[in-house]
Amino acid sequence: MPSFSVARGRGWSFVSPTGESFCSLGVVHADDTNLRYPHNRAIWRERYGGSRERWLRDGLAADLRAWGFTTIGATSEYVSGSGLGVTGTPVDLGHSEGLPGDDLAGAGLPYVLELRVAEIEAWNGHPAYRDPRSPAFAEYCDHLARTLCRPDDPLLLGYYLVDGPAWTGHPTGAGWDGPLAEIAEAYYATAAAAIRRHDPGHLLLGDRFGTRAGAPAEVLDAAAPHVDVLSVQTFPGPDPDALGAALDVVEGWHRRTGLPVLVADTGNWCPTRMNPHRTGSARDQAERAAGYVRTAEALAARDWCLGWHWCSYVENPQRGWGLKDPWDEPYDELVGPVARVNRAVAASWAARRA
Repeated sequence: MPSFSVARGRGWSFVSPTGESFCSLGVVHADDTNLRYPHNRAIWRERYGGSRERWLRDGLAADLRAWGFTTIGATSEYVSGSGLGVTGTPVDLGHSEGLPGDDLAGAGLPYVLELRVAEIEAWNGHPAYRDPRSPAFAEYCDHLARTLCRPDDPLLLGYYLVDGPAWTGHPTGAGWDGPLAEIAEAYYATAAAAIRRHDPGHLLLGDRFGTRAGAPAEVLDAAAPHVDVLSVQTFPGPDPDALGAALDVVEGWHRRTGLPVLVADTGNWCPTRMNPHRTGSARDQAERAAGYVRTAEALAARDWCLGWHWCSYVENPQRGWGLKDPWDEPYDELVGPVARVNRAVAASWAARRA
């Protein structure tokens, strides 16, 4: 069955299963449990009948289409309420596992899946640097692949591996035991072989490297032959110069690997009714909107960029930022400009990339 691919014309682009240039504009961390807190459980029941299927169709997918988004990004969610992004230290219990592919496919939009082959995230307070050269690692990767891969789904964009890996310099002091180049080669070769054994057609989007945690040269070199896309995440803050500097780092990674880039997680925040302490980025939703437009225009101008996925959908007490407030209402000052720039980018994407 045809699946998404990548191609290069005047710039890189995803290509849909039907052959059109596809701009992946997505939203990450869309999880229905964000509508099941005491403050919004009644909304979950009244609007969606307590049904994930209805929420995906009538809530998430309808909103994304209305705002010019084309993709459901990674759905694993930050659940601990402390740690990285709040205190600057790793968290104890950090993220959910993400929504199942069977559910996501029912939303009718392209989507991604996550195969967490290792627990080496920079935000993870209890990382596990297990040896990817071992038979146990190969067996585990094969288990994940045969459990989660969906080879016959035309809506599946591709597979991520680890979110924000700390290949070196983990905040807890943990790390690999062995030469980094050898470790990285075994990691990517083994994970890629397992996925392609069970799904040879879909894209491998790789780890989501963070510009803060970094991507060592040995790791980029090891990843490049085994993945189709270089996935990155960056949260440079409100300073336009910081955005440019972050994208220059990403461009360096692109040049080293020769891979097109999906900005798999980026965003901004501001103080809100539920989260008045969220300072250090925008001052209000209008300033968040200006930041989105600035980021979108900067990324669309980079010929290596395949698209971007914005953080996040419904604001919750832990993450503290979203396109919608904790009571499932859009932040109108934000989503209006977001929708306009998304439509403008999508309208010109194919011509710019042809």
